[in-house]
Amino acid sequence: MNQVHNLFYIPPENISHNKIIISGEEFHHLKNVLRKKIGDTIFVTDGKGHSYKIRITNIARSQIDAEIIDKIPVKRGRGINLTLAFVPLKGLRNDLIFEKGTELGVIRFFPFISHYSIIPTLSQSKLSRFKKIAISAMLQSQQYYSPEIVFYKDLNSLLKNFNNFDLVLVADKDGKSDIPCGAKSILYIVGPEGGFADSEIEMLKNNRVRLLSLGPNRLRSETATIVGIVKILSAYGEV
Repeated sequence: MNQVHNLFYIPPENISHNKIIISGEEFHHLKNVLRKKIGDTIFVTDGKGHSYKIRITNIARSQIDAEIIDKIPVKRGRGINLTLAFVPLKGLRNDLIFEKGTELGVIRFFPFISHYSIIPTLSQSKLSRFKKIAISAMLQSQQYYSPEIVFYKDLNSLLKNFNNFDLVLVADKDGKSDIPCGAKSILYIVGPEGGFADSEIEMLKNNRVRLLSLGPNRLRSETATIVGIVKILSAYGEV
């Protein structure tokens, strides 16, 4: 599909039949920054794999009404489905993980709490903020699927998902550098900077994971997430 210069996100609940309602930040940007007018056409996505060409029909005080001119289903750009599970970090480093992970094509993020986590939990407001960052990165990289974000309270809860993946990789300096090919769905796990507890390592060993080396240098967690993603994509010819 041909890419468009500007792409905007519209929640699926704001789309019905051939009509679209634009509100919130997208409304402000279109009306007050881009100065869009009635009759102008723009491109939007619902984050569910659809591209819409729409025409503005009305501009009110708090929303823009538009009609759908064309709706096109868009296939995912990757041959593999890559999910990233990681232990949340302090400060803005989580933002980097969600932003760059989305740009690189991660379809799901599973933040989880481990024994040595610095952050004990994630609030709903924090998860909503991460969702906004991921949507912004989706638009910037002109993709049409918004990543799913699911929070797990501990490693044991995360383990219950392992059977949904063909391959589970865990970043580890003692792992192998090669990546098995042929998987359609991959879960890549990055632990806390303090490492996993012995009990967690035992759980991982008992659940068919493969340890993945990212090189000789000790990496910060956010670096390990990006390096691992690129390494996996490279092994599958996706970059």
